[in-house]
Amino acid sequence: MTNTRLNRQSLRQSLRQARRQLSPQQQNQAAQALLEQTLQSPWLQTAKRVALYLANDGEISPHLICEYCWQHKITTYLPVVQDKHLEFALYKANSLWQNNRFGIAEPKTSEYVKPDELDLIFMPLVGFDAQGGRLGMGGGFYDRSFAHKKSQQKPLLIGLAHDCQQVEKLPLEDWDVPLEGILSPSQSIQI
Repeated sequence: MTNTRLNRQSLRQSLRQARRQLSPQQQNQAAQALLEQTLQSPWLQTAKRVALYLANDGEISPHLICEYCWQHKITTYLPVVQDKHLEFALYKANSLWQNNRFGIAEPKTSEYVKPDELDLIFMPLVGFDAQGGRLGMGGGFYDRSFAHKKSQQKPLLIGLAHDCQQVEKLPLEDWDVPLEGILSPSQSIQI
């Protein structure tokens, strides 16, 4: 195993631990501040189709962003694992659920869109840097799904994170897909 991979694995463990240590109150405050940052950013203003995720393992929750989308007639989607890539399933307040092979809840629906049919994707991450680097959970689903996407081409990829997940510079690999922006409770970074 290369030094970069060992560094990424160690960094992934410490950053996941940091976000897991946030109390429920800190998580709620972070979700509220994240919504405020999102509404001040340019990304959601013209979006018609937005993908987000269900928070897991201490991830910052986009549930308030989702509620805002529903209130403003912005169609929402959740990622669904299809083999080694992601498709996006329609997500409504009354969606039925099923667990995927990782035990993660996904909407039970026949209404899917391909990634390039979305305007904006709010992505979970484990770590980020100010240059748009993203360290994910290690499965590579987002990276494979957007490997051929060009910068500023639909959909825009925006990472969501707690402030404690920021590092100076991530050790990146060739396959890592950069983000166009990052939102945290205290900042909006446009790349």
